[in-house]
Amino acid sequence: MNPTPRWLWLAALVVVFVGVSEALRLWWRLDLLERLLATALALSVWAFINGRWIFAHYHALRASLISRRLPPLAGLAADDRLLVLAPHPDDEVLAAAGQILQAREAGARVRVVWLTAGDAFDLASGRPAPKPEAMRALALRRMEEARAATALLGLEEADRVFLGYPDQGLLRLFLTHYYLPYTSPHTRLSEVAYPGSLRPGARYTGRDLETDLETVLRGFAPTRVLVPSPLDAHPDHQAAAYFAMRVMGKLGWEERLRYYIVHGGYEYPLPKGLHPRLPLYPAPRGRRLPWRKLELDDAALARKLAATRAHASQLRLIGNFMLAFVRRTELASPLPIPARVVPEDLGLEEV
Repeated sequence: MNPTPRWLWLAALVVVFVGVSEALRLWWRLDLLERLLATALALSVWAFINGRWIFAHYHALRASLISRRLPPLAGLAADDRLLVLAPHPDDEVLAAAGQILQAREAGARVRVVWLTAGDAFDLASGRPAPKPEAMRALALRRMEEARAATALLGLEEADRVFLGYPDQGLLRLFLTHYYLPYTSPHTRLSEVAYPGSLRPGARYTGRDLETDLETVLRGFAPTRVLVPSPLDAHPDHQAAAYFAMRVMGKLGWEERLRYYIVHGGYEYPLPKGLHPRLPLYPAPRGRRLPWRKLELDDAALARKLAATRAHASQLRLIGNFMLAFVRRTELASPLPIPARVVPEDLGLEEV
């Protein structure tokens, strides 16, 4: 995905202006009853997405009925080692803050590995058409946010590993740039350049990423590795799954993998915003996976919320999405895909 050019921002502003003008023109042509109906419809959609009014009870009932059928996730013991693989800074908290806390409480060692520094989210840079320098500065900020977030979960500097590969470029590294270096259109970098990364100077290739991941895995020897499911809608998450599955297969550790979904389709998770009393339900894209649930107590929920808020650059833009993961359960699956995959699981229509 290329950075957004300035002309596209200007075109978007023109489209918004024309759209708002046309909407106002149509609004004033409606009679009173039609305006009331349109307002009621808009408020109903807003309330459904955000879990307000009667829809709060609907979401609570639906999530509880689904969650109660899920078996518990096996806990970790003092001799275990948990490795969490996060495509971007913030994924470690959204998907696994509770599991990190449970592991730490049991005395297990925990390590978080970030594949990218999140250096491709244009809007988070604070500028409408950011230059490469601004995106590199954003990466350093997001790395600091990740350090702060994981410190709130009890991790120390030795527990954090930044690989520094290109945000929104991981699938290209896996598919078309396994050997040939990839240049990020957002940062203009073609090699790992951020201080604090595992191997500065490593080329942006799938082979280099795979080598770094194998080095970390061999050195830590985790007994459980939490990674994205390949059913996740985000290409970076899909690529993270492919890299992890290939390296873990090479090491003969496939059974140690557990999978999570962040970008689950159909506005997952609903309702948006902070609803800590609701359980997290399986994502539509992964509804046929054999999910296991981990219950979070009030103390764990408070720490997960604090860790989520530590990712301030993201929270101001997608806060309602991020806060929707602060719930009384977290989910993990022992399988990456269902035993039988149907088109709907991939967001496709049956032919």
